[in-house]
Amino acid sequence: MKIPEKPSSASTTSDTRGIMVDNMSNIGLKRGTVKLVPHDSEWDGLFQAEKTKLLGALGDLAVDIQHVGSTAIPTISAKPIIDVAVLVKSIEEVSKQVGQIEALGYQKKQENRPERLFFTKGPEEKRIVHLHIGDVSANYIQDMIAFRDYLIQNPGEAKKYMKLKSELAEKFADDREPYTAAKERFVQDVLKKTNKSARRFL
Repeated sequence: MKIPEKPSSASTTSDTRGIMVDNMSNIGLKRGTVKLVPHDSEWDGLFQAEKTKLLGALGDLAVDIQHVGSTAIPTISAKPIIDVAVLVKSIEEVSKQVGQIEALGYQKKQENRPERLFFTKGPEEKRIVHLHIGDVSANYIQDMIAFRDYLIQNPGEAKKYMKLKSELAEKFADDREPYTAAKERFVQDVLKKTNKSARRFL
């Protein structure tokens, strides 16, 4: 099941030169903090570099790999961390490949969420990538893509989301968990509009 790539936008710039994410100054944020920065046209190129490496590690297990989250939406500010969503045939099979993913610089996070595997890349002082892996039997990855696409296709809703995030970022600059929780109602409302099941994915 191949999911369509994100809708095109006049503001989107793609860079597929294989830039090393680890060495870029326009990406990275201290763990647990919240800081929004203007969209950077190089972010998609950074995603493409990670996608290439992940395809090498996962091979045929990867059904689709897409750039999601606010860094994938050209019209809004974002925390400077690239969110990568990987749709796979089987979470169980990918669980056997954790070592190959970690060899790329990722660290698997332990959590009680059977619908996904979650990895981070970068030290605590500078997280650079969040890697989300879910299989085709759940809606976890599909919902992330649907949320991204809806905001790209509806600039007015994207503007509302950015306003909400800006207000929350001021309030919770040093505490990311309540920042994320406070966005949940907006996320669920958008997913309902896309006819997707509302579920926590951030």
